[in-house]
Amino acid sequence: MKKIIFLLPLLWLFSANIFAHGPVRGKMTATVTIDAPADKVWELIKNYDDMSWHPFIKSVSADKGNEKGSVRVLTLADGGTITEELKKHDPKKMSYKYKITEMSAVKTIEHAGKSEEVPVLPVENYAATLSVKEKAGKAEVTWVATYYRAYVNNNPPEELNEATADAGVTAVLKAGLGSLLQKFEPKADLDAITFEMKR
Repeated sequence: MKKIIFLLPLLWLFSANIFAHGPVRGKMTATVTIDAPADKVWELIKNYDDMSWHPFIKSVSADKGNEKGSVRVLTLADGGTITEELKKHDPKKMSYKYKITEMSAVKTIEHAGKSEEVPVLPVENYAATLSVKEKAGKAEVTWVATYYRAYVNNNPPEELNEATADAGVTAVLKAGLGSLLQKFEPKADLDAITFEMKR
């Protein structure tokens, strides 16, 4: 009986940590194989200041093109902006890496007695790598995003929790890779895009 009483506080602490934890880093990998030469697909997406291939993006401006440190501002089709910094651009490996540095908000909510802004993409500390590889005469495009939920404290509101962050990132990656796929294969099914999530 004493053992059971002793274990109860430990079980309570364990369950409390599960349900009231802080943000945990997520890693989402989206991949699609396109029936086209890898260099042709890379040619379409290689320029950091051009995201005309992505349906969510209305326009892009970048201050240093494909140079490391280049800052680009994405104006979204449905309003809002995202500012990103280029961390690495490797044309030989057909890849580039970037990080979000600033976002506009879609609204402000009240939570836990404070006003919280909801960014256009509900994430924090977001970085991503977009790459193309030759695979059996086809192009394998991989988009890897790492991020945290937008709310850094415990007990996040629905608008800023992990599920909402995952849904937002999934939508961005699927729309971009789907558009890219259908530029080369107009009748291709978007189910050809695979997703792997780790947290």
